[in-house]
Amino acid sequence: MTLLQVKNLSTEIKLADQIIHAVKNVSFDIARGETFALVGESGSGKSITALSIARLLPDAGRISQGEIILEGKNLLALSEKEMREVRGCNISMIFQEPMTSLNPVVKIGKQITESLFRHEKISRQAAQNRCADLLHAVGLPNPRRNMQEYPHQLSGGMRQRVMIAIALAANPDLLIADEPTTALDVTIQAQVLELLYKLQQELEMGLLFITHDLGVVQRIADRVAVMRHGEIIESAAADRFFAAPQHEYSQQLLHAVPSLEKRGTRLSTDADQTPHAHTARMNETAHSNTPVLDVSRLRVHFPIRKGLFKRVVGHVKAVNDVSLQLYSGRTLALVGESGCGKTTVGKSILRLLKTTDGEITYNGESLLQLKGEALRAKRRELQIVFQDPFSSLNPRMLVGDIIEEGMVSLQVEADAARRRAQVAKLLDQVGLPKNSVSRYPHEFSGGQRQRICIARALAVKPKVIVCDEPTSALDVSVQAQVLNLLIDLQSELGMSYLFITHNMSVVSYMADDVAVMYRGAIVEQGEAVQVLQHAQHEYTRTLLEAVPELHLQ
Repeated sequence: MTLLQVKNLSTEIKLADQIIHAVKNVSFDIARGETFALVGESGSGKSITALSIARLLPDAGRISQGEIILEGKNLLALSEKEMREVRGCNISMIFQEPMTSLNPVVKIGKQITESLFRHEKISRQAAQNRCADLLHAVGLPNPRRNMQEYPHQLSGGMRQRVMIAIALAANPDLLIADEPTTALDVTIQAQVLELLYKLQQELEMGLLFITHDLGVVQRIADRVAVMRHGEIIESAAADRFFAAPQHEYSQQLLHAVPSLEKRGTRLSTDADQTPHAHTARMNETAHSNTPVLDVSRLRVHFPIRKGLFKRVVGHVKAVNDVSLQLYSGRTLALVGESGCGKTTVGKSILRLLKTTDGEITYNGESLLQLKGEALRAKRRELQIVFQDPFSSLNPRMLVGDIIEEGMVSLQVEADAARRRAQVAKLLDQVGLPKNSVSRYPHEFSGGQRQRICIARALAVKPKVIVCDEPTSALDVSVQAQVLNLLIDLQSELGMSYLFITHNMSVVSYMADDVAVMYRGAIVEQGEAVQVLQHAQHEYTRTLLEAVPELHLQ
């Protein structure tokens, strides 16, 4: 039975100097219990389509034509008051960026129960129990404690799981999931996908699944639609799509997926391009015995404070006795579950977090001993790409100024004209138009904002980049472009990457060495191919088994 019908939907975004036709004559339907996957490049109109259905467009957005019919009811004919009753109860949405979707001053438990109290007659105790059950279902480690925490106290992946719990709270008829597993590691992703499937069977819930992960699409989707430049260019049953995609762009998407088999070749970004070897990849050569970055017995413990005087009653051992080495011109992938301490390790290396114990040396010099101007000067050689692109960009600065800021403060280039030329070159390298310099971060999609962050990190010509989930917000074609760029820069400049990620296909394609992290400690490490093909630790094997692999005929 048809649950949702979208007919000839067109949506416009009115900017100061132009009108962007974000969605053009889009039509599709979703049946009860069906998963409909919408895939395509960042900025192709996928999220705007979802926001149009839920009538959550920004002020500049306007639906110019079409119909959105949910169970026979035209949503475009409803008042805003009537639409508020539909949202949460009939339609729920998991947003792409959890940190900007959660209220930073409200505890997690209250944000989840808020939806329950609005749409159901339920006691406070029953709501608390339902909240704990939801958090347990989406894989949070300590639901009762997590209910009392604020969003900033959780990792990126844990915040995404909270968003999923909020969306599922009122058992909606239609769930719109905009990149719902982007910030999740593969084991939790598998749990969440299983949870969504179970709810679909129980509630006959329709699922509009927006993603760039084609492995996930192949695992869960009944039908697939490919979107480009605001239009659906191909729509088919999932098995038929993966067996024989018809459109050239669809073929390009499938060819751009990284894998172990493509290791050492350049990912194709054109459907008819034959992948070829990267030129003189430095990280394929034997590395020296001296690491460029050496982390020894690192510990980072956060105090737990309680009571009126906030006395320390214990510690959270986020990182406990971690040792790793990064060599010149090589990529070390740090993988593990969300909340295991990966990001804490990366931030500690750059002195963005205070360490409890251990030693961090860069080219034989202790980073923990540096202070003030000496530390600031060293940051020219050590940069980071943060996981959440929106919260790491200043919303009041133009993109050109954001990228140029580091060049000015770290005195990379004194000449203003040369700086502007370098900014234009960087934008071109990461696949953004030159006019991006005069736009603000909120005018870009999530994937485009991540490309801005990568350009900003590259602007000061660093030697080491800590990449904290740098491609998690990118679709496969842009991911291929960025991975090619990172490998080319590594070959050209001898850069080293600490690559923090949960995307095992990226690890298998790009990493030279792998360190697997579990509950604050490294449980296995070694050369990437050896670890991926002959994992020794049970947790590593669990990670690899949970990876949704893409199988092409």
